Amino acid sequence: MTVWTIIASIGAGIGVVVGIAAGVVQVLDYLQKRRRKAEQPRQEPPALPPPPSPTIPHNLPSRADFIGRAAEKARVYEALRSRPYLVSIDGIGGIGKTVLALEVAHECLRASRSEGPTDGIPTFSGLIWTTAKDRDLTLNALLDAVARTLEYPGIAQQPIEDKRVAVRKLLQEKPYLLIVDNLETITDEGVRDFLHDLPEPSKALITTREQKLRHVWAISLKGLTEPEALAVIRNEGRRLGLASLERAEDQVLSHLYQATGGAPLAIKWAVGQIKQKGQSLDTVLEALHEARGSIFDTIFARSWGLLSTGARQVLVVMPIFATSASRAGIEAASDVHHYDLDEALGQLVEMSLVDATDELDLARRRYSIHPLTRAFAEANMKGEAEALRAAHQRLAEYFQAFSKKYGGFWSEEGYTQLEHELPNLLAIIRWCWQNQCANLAMSTFFSINDFMGVRGYWNDAMALGQQAIAIATGLGDELYAAMFRVWPVGWICRHRGDLHSAEEQVVQALAVFERLDNEPFVAHAKRQLGRVLQVRGDLEHAKRLFEEALAFYRSSGDRQFVYFVTANIADVALEQGDLDTAWRLSNDVLASARQLNDLERVARSLNILGGVASQRGNLQQAREFWEEALSNVKRVNRLDEIADALRRLAQIEIDAGKKQVARQMLLEALEIYRRLDMQSRIQEIEALLTTWAQRPGE
Repeated sequence: MTVWTIIASIGAGIGVVVGIAAGVVQVLDYLQKRRRKAEQPRQEPPALPPPPSPTIPHNLPSRADFIGRAAEKARVYEALRSRPYLVSIDGIGGIGKTVLALEVAHECLRASRSEGPTDGIPTFSGLIWTTAKDRDLTLNALLDAVARTLEYPGIAQQPIEDKRVAVRKLLQEKPYLLIVDNLETITDEGVRDFLHDLPEPSKALITTREQKLRHVWAISLKGLTEPEALAVIRNEGRRLGLASLERAEDQVLSHLYQATGGAPLAIKWAVGQIKQKGQSLDTVLEALHEARGSIFDTIFARSWGLLSTGARQVLVVMPIFATSASRAGIEAASDVHHYDLDEALGQLVEMSLVDATDELDLARRRYSIHPLTRAFAEANMKGEAEALRAAHQRLAEYFQAFSKKYGGFWSEEGYTQLEHELPNLLAIIRWCWQNQCANLAMSTFFSINDFMGVRGYWNDAMALGQQAIAIATGLGDELYAAMFRVWPVGWICRHRGDLHSAEEQVVQALAVFERLDNEPFVAHAKRQLGRVLQVRGDLEHAKRLFEEALAFYRSSGDRQFVYFVTANIADVALEQGDLDTAWRLSNDVLASARQLNDLERVARSLNILGGVASQRGNLQQAREFWEEALSNVKRVNRLDEIADALRRLAQIEIDAGKKQVARQMLLEALEIYRRLDMQSRIQEIEALLTTWAQRPGE
């Protein structure tokens, strides 16, 4: 064997060894990866989403910070589970009655939705919050709150006695929880009578400083325990950025607990005082000790002395608002602007003189005051009649511009804004009428009465409309009086089936418009009169009035009213059996309405097209048109049109032989018509349902 042969053999052997080694490494690496994979925790398949929570109607305010009170909460739950239907939380002012009631209500809401622990927590089909904190709570307002929270706004439009009976019937059908906050400030004895007559299975939870109700399970609230009070003090210190208070030793904070008697509101106010420049714990403690028995008056007096000029200006105008106020409204009334307003509101909120909602968007934040603060602010405006009138005047001018911006024809954002401010708008309109500012009131009301009609505030609109007619007539203002005869008074009368009154109001208005040679309003009145005559069945006369109005709108270039009236003519054509004309005109209106995002007119055109399809025997096409129409009026939230759409769809089901499906739709429509007191529609559906009930098998 040569040297080269030996070397070659050695080289081959080394290659084999290297190959084997590499293979071993691969095997070991594979085994190690398998072992790691085996050691990893096994992944479970993704969990199924939880079932949706049941819908529980409520109008509860947001929860406040809540510390302690475990024993008191347990007692309230026990009382709500028991047979007595009245449960009260009583105690001195500022002791935490409202906060406890609100916490209990939110826990009951969570339990009712199956979203949290339910052990020992009673459940309800709905929760209604009412309060007399910022104004006297009347029986009428309480009944309205129940009706609207439980989504029966039509009940709120009824006379007081009918309303009381209807609400009592609602509370008898399912277990609801009615919360009445600050009962002792309520002067309307009807509220107490209603509570004493509350039907099972519903219950009432009441907060009051004085216990005057009979047959009530009363829970008397005392001050917080010392550990709870110290926790509240530290929490307030943290919220206001008082690090020294947050870190203070128990024995230091104990003095504040002793001085306040553990009353949560007094603690909150005291910490607010410490927040102010130059105020020490000793200074606040001294003031508290000197005010034993009159703690709130003392704190208000000291707070007033610490307020900036801007904060005082803001505080004294807050009672002008009937309900919570927007920043823009406060700015208008107080005449405090920009940075100064931010500083003023910040100071008032920090000192607990004004409460603010927690919306992140400053423009959507709402501000309100406690009734004690309201009384204090009003006292500071006594003798300042001119300043108070000036504040009202500024607010009235603000709301005039506000209503003009957001009122008129439907827009989702605009009507949402009006919904928030409606109580304030109505209050300022009434103030204007009582204080020789009639033109401001007329202008504001004219801008919002379309909104009130669409959203179902028909009783409020009718009452204000009749008042406006009387005031305008007394002032010799024929134009405004005639405007309100047409809308809302005549309009609501027509929808409720009172055609005689509707025609009378519109005819009177038309005569005024013609005498004043006001062509736009003449056309408007002719259109409204035509709608009354169409309902009467006088189709030719109605068509002639519509065509006269249309001629004016075409000549004036008012595109929107051109397609409004064209839709009316198409509707008459449908009733007359001229299906080709109805189809053609409705398609023209539909195109314009879609372009302008006028969902009401979109729906109305679809309704006529559906009527044409139905008369031609194309039920499926009719169903598609009417279902799309229903979707549009639901977006607008126009109740009478929703009911009309359901009634039309029910007819499709009747023609298809599906009377059970039709019956359910008719019952839904009937409920809405009852809410709006539309008697002709109510009688029509009730007669049909009665006929079915009398036929075997139907």
